Amino acid sequence: MKAKKQLLVMATAALGASAAMAQSSVTMYGIVDLEVGKYDGSTAIRENTGATSRWGLKGSEDLGGGYRAVFWLEQQFNPNDGTLYNSSSFFSGRSTVGLEGWFGHLVMGRDVNASHYVEVSADPFGQDGLVAGYGARGGISQANGGPGQIDTVRTNNSADYAYTWANLTFRAMVAARDSAIQAGEGNIPYSASLIYEDKSLKLGVSWLRPQSDNAHWAYTSGQYDVGLARLYAGYGFGQNTFQQIMHNQMAGISIPTGVYGVVRATFSHTTAYGHTIQSRSVLGYAYFLSKRTSVYADATYDANCGKYAYRTGSTTGANGWQPTGTTASGTGFTVGLKQVF
Repeated sequence: MKAKKQLLVMATAALGASAAMAQSSVTMYGIVDLEVGKYDGSTAIRENTGATSRWGLKGSEDLGGGYRAVFWLEQQFNPNDGTLYNSSSFFSGRSTVGLEGWFGHLVMGRDVNASHYVEVSADPFGQDGLVAGYGARGGISQANGGPGQIDTVRTNNSADYAYTWANLTFRAMVAARDSAIQAGEGNIPYSASLIYEDKSLKLGVSWLRPQSDNAHWAYTSGQYDVGLARLYAGYGFGQNTFQQIMHNQMAGISIPTGVYGVVRATFSHTTAYGHTIQSRSVLGYAYFLSKRTSVYADATYDANCGKYAYRTGSTTGANGWQPTGTTASGTGFTVGLKQVF
């Protein structure tokens, strides 16, 4: 009888462990954000995605012993015509699989670089929409091309690690050279960041070296809740692939207006080799129709709009940020509707 009881206990424990290990969850989520407006540097009024519209699946499986397998798949799209936001990548937002446990969080695939978590913290708009402009990465106006021409938010073929202890979160990423670049060219990309966060204060520092030769970017940001408003600030420096030294300063504020509204404003200033390529002011208002749905109106002005363009492939050596000798309309505006699910 004693032996039978022991066998019964062992069988019950085994079944319990199997059931625990079999526990899994999958969550579908997304954002659909459609805005109508005019970019600074343009005269055309058009529909576009504000915050990058996306849908995704993320899930985990309990492996027992405090370990979990995790995955994350995210597709970005243009809601105005239903096309892919990134035509060369189906899951352009994220595409990762990995493990979590006492050691932290470790995944592989296409993921957000570690520096981005610090950069986005300087912007009350969260780097979403026309008005955000990715200022924290040397971002510049629509008329002047891409965000600083130093790096993109996401990195392919990466291994990403994160560990949180109390109020501190450390992140690090390393990646293989992208296959789109000729074999042997460029750096092995890597990035790292450290963020402290509590209810009223958030501070972060980061370093990023992308694949492009010579390019690197360091950033520090902070947020502080003073009660009636939340203050934002950021400062970054580095250089692009043409060894042009770049600096960026950002300051912002977010002011709740009652229960359902918020006023947001930023100013960002970016220089390349000592020349101001961006001097951008933004003012916006968002009203929440519900916890998940909001309408918004934003306006922006860049005094240096269109004065500089980023050039590559020149045989005269005049590559990187170069003066155009022209100007463009520095005003932009947008109104939109965002629904989160």
